[in-house]
Amino acid sequence: MSTETSDLDARHLWTLYAERLRRGLFSFQNSVFLLAVLAMNYTLMRPSPVDLLFLFTFFVSVSLIMLDEKRRMTPRTLVFLLVVGIWVLSFLVASFPHYREDNVVFELISKMFAVTIGVVCAFVPMHWTRRHFETFMKYYIVSSVIGAVLGTIGFLLQHPLLTWDGRAKGFIDDPNMYGTFLIPGMMFCGYFLYNSRNRSWLYLGAMAVILLGILLSFSRIAIVAAMFCLFVYLFIREHKHPRRMMTAIGLIALIGTVLFVFASFTSAEFTEKLLDRLTFAKSYDLGEQGRYNRYLLVLPMIIENPLGLGVLQLDKIFPEPIHNIWLSSFVNYGWGGGFSWILLVCGSIVVSVINYRRTRSDVPIVLLLSLIGPIMGASLHEGEHWRQMWLHFGLVWGMDPSILNRGILLGHRLEKNNAKLPAPQRRNFSAR
Repeated sequence: MSTETSDLDARHLWTLYAERLRRGLFSFQNSVFLLAVLAMNYTLMRPSPVDLLFLFTFFVSVSLIMLDEKRRMTPRTLVFLLVVGIWVLSFLVASFPHYREDNVVFELISKMFAVTIGVVCAFVPMHWTRRHFETFMKYYIVSSVIGAVLGTIGFLLQHPLLTWDGRAKGFIDDPNMYGTFLIPGMMFCGYFLYNSRNRSWLYLGAMAVILLGILLSFSRIAIVAAMFCLFVYLFIREHKHPRRMMTAIGLIALIGTVLFVFASFTSAEFTEKLLDRLTFAKSYDLGEQGRYNRYLLVLPMIIENPLGLGVLQLDKIFPEPIHNIWLSSFVNYGWGGGFSWILLVCGSIVVSVINYRRTRSDVPIVLLLSLIGPIMGASLHEGEHWRQMWLHFGLVWGMDPSILNRGILLGHRLEKNNAKLPAPQRRNFSAR
């Protein structure tokens, strides 16, 4: 009898120890992940510290999956890994004949690090509730504000480390990557303005700072993508309330006007740069070797090379890369890369709509719009290695809608049940 009791006690102690270990590892995983989100401001080194942090998060997440029997990848996560795996295999196969050429291996490693972020972000949120996603959003807002402040200071001082061609970029590689990096931060501010009762002016101020950073990047597609995503979110939220929607649009227009006036009076270069960028086509977009004509010239190459040309091979033909991730996936990585990219983007939209219908939460919608912004930017630039894009790919596919509202729905039910209870009757002591 004593032996059986001691065995039960030992099992109980082991269960308690294992549960504490899992909880501690889960908290540690989230902490490292959030630190990586803050570090996304700095990408000038190769490899960047943010890449190493995300890689470390990956090992922690895998360890957590191995320790926790209840933690299993959802079918959609497996589909995401399969589609991304096809895309990665496509560019590896297409580039293998050229691996001895200069910078080819380095380019492949850079893409692998970027894709790894997507894989990490598909593992991390498997047990995330809305509270976890909102914590992530707050960290991303802080990271975006830091980046926007650095870019603004760099533009005002025209510091070469914080600008490129007179355009703000902070400690990020280029202004286009910088502008699309700020879009999710702007979207998350919009989310909290609708879903948080506290600190509305703080989120509105953060949104203004981030919008200024996007404006000073002078990235035409980043500005268009930011406005598109923001207005789509406003329409989704307010399409049944036209007056409120017009009020929100007026407020955004007012903020934009104030930012425009502020930038015009504080920097002489702003108006000059704005007029220079205020066009649908620059000189490098036009001509026989221009960006738009290159889109047409690669179409025969896609048909003639089903396996793809490989990374950096178009540089031997054109003065610049193709600057379109859709065409690049086809011509550089072959038909497998092109169709897997289309499947990845379309699948992200379908998964987000399903998540929204199951949860009725704004989280899936705002994550999708935060993904669409960088995708729009990558449609006119070389964006395969943009971390913010792969991060949101992973979060969209890694979300478990059955867990997202855990605890929140219970709270709503308790409030409704309490509302149905009869009010307590007060005793009239004066009648005695």
